Amino acid sequence: MSRQKDKKEILVFEIFAKIFTILGFVAVLMSLILSEAMPEKNWFIYGVIVFVVFFLISALLKSVVKNDKEIISVNEKLKSYDDVELYQAKYNSIDEIKSGLDKSSYELLSNGFYFKRIATQGICYYAKFIESEVFNDVIEKEVVRFRRFHRQGCEQISGILFLSLPKIEEEHKDYVKDLSKSFLVSEIIPTGKMKLSVIVVLLDQTTKEAFYFDVPSSKKTIIYTYSCLVLKKIFKK
Repeated sequence: MSRQKDKKEILVFEIFAKIFTILGFVAVLMSLILSEAMPEKNWFIYGVIVFVVFFLISALLKSVVKNDKEIISVNEKLKSYDDVELYQAKYNSIDEIKSGLDKSSYELLSNGFYFKRIATQGICYYAKFIESEVFNDVIEKEVVRFRRFHRQGCEQISGILFLSLPKIEEEHKDYVKDLSKSFLVSEIIPTGKMKLSVIVVLLDQTTKEAFYFDVPSSKKTIIYTYSCLVLKKIFKK
């Protein structure tokens, strides 16, 4: 496995890639000038050949650092969320939150999910309520259920999972924050058309407090942000 290149090394590769691209265009330009001066030789063909060779070298240099560049970008994105705390809000009852979904045009389906779709956005919105006394594995199982909706014509899914627990612990908040960060970062990675982003909202049954990872205005994405806007309406942020 090759060593990951740092920012300085990546910059050097990108500079040389640009230099070869420029030299390729210079070669074509020079071939045109030489063709005018010495028409007996086909300088333009030579110029095109040099351009293609230099373009391929440029593309190769960029490809060498492409993965390293993406890894650095992802790590920087993850780090930028470290100082962002979960948004905290009060709620009176689960029914009140469900009423908020109704006002946002969500429809309760027979499978227990709330759903709405805005054709112009090409995103399917889902929401679900879970009441549990345990935390482990509950979220992972529900995220898998959200992912299954890809098969029903929804290439992009923006989901909200309301998880009601007897008491919210710090470890629960940390897990939700890490999960949210992973969904946020996945939106900037080109992994195909199918995208899933799930916001977990922790509901403390004892204190009637809700916790979720809201996206700062300076770090807005697309799919994740849509559900954030819905939650802001529900909790009247």
